[in-house]
Amino acid sequence: MPEIYFVLLITLFLPMVVLTSFIPYFTRQTESFGITVSEEVFHSADLKRMRKRYAASNFIIQAILAVIALAMSVRNSDSANVSAMWIMIYVLLSIVTQFLTMIYFHKTMKKYKAERLTDMIMPQVKLTIDMNFRKQKLVISKKWYLIHAVLIIATFIFTLMNYDLFPDKIVTQYDFQGNPTTIKDKSIGTVFMPVVMQIMMTLLFMFINTVIYRSKQQVDTEHPEASLEKNRIFRLRNSVFNLFASLMIILLFSFMQLQMLYPVDPVILAAVCISVVVLILVGTGILYVTTGQGGSRVKSPVAPSTKPPRDDDQNWKLGMFYFNPQDPSLFVEKRMGYGWTINHARPLAWIILVGIIGSVVLVSVLL
Repeated sequence: MPEIYFVLLITLFLPMVVLTSFIPYFTRQTESFGITVSEEVFHSADLKRMRKRYAASNFIIQAILAVIALAMSVRNSDSANVSAMWIMIYVLLSIVTQFLTMIYFHKTMKKYKAERLTDMIMPQVKLTIDMNFRKQKLVISKKWYLIHAVLIIATFIFTLMNYDLFPDKIVTQYDFQGNPTTIKDKSIGTVFMPVVMQIMMTLLFMFINTVIYRSKQQVDTEHPEASLEKNRIFRLRNSVFNLFASLMIILLFSFMQLQMLYPVDPVILAAVCISVVVLILVGTGILYVTTGQGGSRVKSPVAPSTKPPRDDDQNWKLGMFYFNPQDPSLFVEKRMGYGWTINHARPLAWIILVGIIGSVVLVSVLL
C-alpha cells in the first residue's frame, strides 16, 4: 500500500473515532444517554463522570479497532480484496461496538434515574408549542440548490458533447495500490453515471433541508423563548451545512466525470475523494462543537433549567428509536447522536425511508 493511502485512511479514521466518542457532549442538555433529565442534573458531577467514562471507553475501543484494521490492510497491501475486507470489517465492528456501548450507558442512565431521580419519572402533561415558529427563517431557501442545477447541467452538456471521445473501457474502481479492479464497457449508463448520481444527491439533500424545516418542535417550558431561538439557530446552521456538504459531493462527481475522459493518477484521484470526505467531517465536527443537538451548545443568557422537559422516555426504545403512534410527526430530533430520525410508528415515515434507500440502490444496480 502506498504511504499516501495510509495517511489518507488515518485522516478518515481519526475524525470518526473522535466524533463518535464525544456524542454525549453534543446531545441536548435535557437528555442523557436517551433519558430525560433537567439541565441542572445534566451538569451534575455524576453525569459528567458518566460522559467521561463513555468517551474514554468508546475512544479506546474505536482506536484499537482502527489500528488493527490499518495494520492488517498494510500487511495485506499486495491483495486489494483482503485490504478492502479489513476496512469493511472495521466499519462493521465500529458500528456494532458503538451501538452496544450506547445501549450499556443507556441502561446505566435508566437505572440511575430510577434510583436517584424519582421526581423526574412521572410524565408531564404540559406541552408547549409555538404556532409562529415555522414563520421564522429556519432553513435557507431551496433556490440555493440552483447552484447544483447549473453544475449538473454543465456536466451533462460536457458529457453529451464528448460522448464519442470516452474510452470503450471505463475504470469505475481502483484498489489500494492504484490498480483498476472494476472495468466496465462503455454505455450510456456508465458514462452518465456521475450525472445521475448528482441528480440523486441533489434531490436527497433538498429533502433533508425539508426535514430540517418540518421536524418536530422541542420547547423548554421554563425558558421557551431562549430554547426556540437556540433551535432556530440549530436548524439554520444545519441547513447551511447541508448545502455545503451537498455542493462538495456534486463537485466531486463532476471531477469523476472529467477524469473518465482525462484520467489522472489513481493516487491523486483517491486524495481528491478522501479530501472531500475529510472536509465534510471537519465541517461536521465544527457544527457539533459550536451548535450541538437542538442548539444545546449555542450560548444562552438564561440559567440552566431546573425542571426536566416533558418526559416521554417510554416512546424511545433503547433511547434511540422513537415509536409513538399518537404523535403525527414523521421526523424528530435524535436523542443519542446528532441530527434527526423517523417516528418508527408512522408507516409514511417508513415508506419515505425505504423509498429513498430503494431508489439509490435501484439506480446503482441499473447503472
